[in-house]
Amino acid sequence: MFLLVILALAHCSSANDAVENYLNQARTTGALDFTVQVCSSLGNCQPLATGLVVDNNWRGVYYNLCYDPKRCDKIPTVSEYQTLFGLTVSPSRTHLNLTYVANAPGPRIYLTTGPGTNSYQMVYLLNRELSFDVDLSTVGCGLNAAFFFVAMEADGGTKRYGYKGPVYGTGYCDAQLASTNKPTCHELDIIESNSLTTLLATHTCNASQYCEPTGCGFMPYPLGQTKFYGRGRTFTVDTTKPFTVVTRFVTVDGKDTGNLKEIQRFYKQNGRIIPNPTVGGNFNSVSDAYCRYYGLNNLGGISASMTQGLKKGMVLTMGLWGDLKNPDFMGWLDKPPYGPCPVYSNPNPRVTYGNIKYGPIGSTA
Repeated sequence: MFLLVILALAHCSSANDAVENYLNQARTTGALDFTVQVCSSLGNCQPLATGLVVDNNWRGVYYNLCYDPKRCDKIPTVSEYQTLFGLTVSPSRTHLNLTYVANAPGPRIYLTTGPGTNSYQMVYLLNRELSFDVDLSTVGCGLNAAFFFVAMEADGGTKRYGYKGPVYGTGYCDAQLASTNKPTCHELDIIESNSLTTLLATHTCNASQYCEPTGCGFMPYPLGQTKFYGRGRTFTVDTTKPFTVVTRFVTVDGKDTGNLKEIQRFYKQNGRIIPNPTVGGNFNSVSDAYCRYYGLNNLGGISASMTQGLKKGMVLTMGLWGDLKNPDFMGWLDKPPYGPCPVYSNPNPRVTYGNIKYGPIGSTA
């Protein structure tokens, strides 16, 4: 009996140690374990161990020093990632779940090269295809589930600005106007979406790093395709159910070194392949011709300018942001003429991104 008690205590101690080690994982390694897949051909994808970190500014909500990217000294634990920022990773490490947290809504989450490293994972998309699953069924009006890329420095601004680096979530940039500790850079919005409307957009920059804040976007709803994407079976893409987003970056010569020709999109749901809708001008993709036809901002053209950002490599960024108390907060995304809001809200929104894959065109879906 005494031996059984000792063995039981040892087992409990080991289990408790394992839980404690897991809960402190992010603090000791700098990131949450996460896995994406890099594909070489259809059905031939290999797991790539990566990590997830939260932007330094959202750490600053709780730890004021982290508003300064040169001084931030907070690495959250796994449990803090969940309670403070609403972030959890599935046991398979392939799915990121983001729950809206009122105290710090909309944290930006970045992909790194993995726990224990201090570098962002640079993704190169020219002549490539990207796919991922998403469930945004509870994301209503006034919110934005965003899955996008920005041309951040791999070292998070360590060399250029003296920032603390990716372990601390520093170095963010985008195509919006520059602000304190945030320069401008190329931005590629794969989806800016809720369950009512969706946007695919490029934000290009010129040689002086002046960038387009509005960009050139493909948005089915204001282009007349009001029944393509929305809540319920009457829509082609039913956002009350999970679906897969597939985006292709076609080059002019079919080579990795070529300039971007167009960005193609299709969806998969319930075993069906769903093409992007065709809109006025007979367009169903983003190209220089599409942007010109609709008179959308396209500084330098996607072929000339967006190519530069894609050749540099970009960092995957994920988030869920907005204002639960103000359904008009995302009016540029989901209110007429851009969407049908306010028609749906949920007091406990969350989004799941998973099964992220990239590789040669035709290899991920």
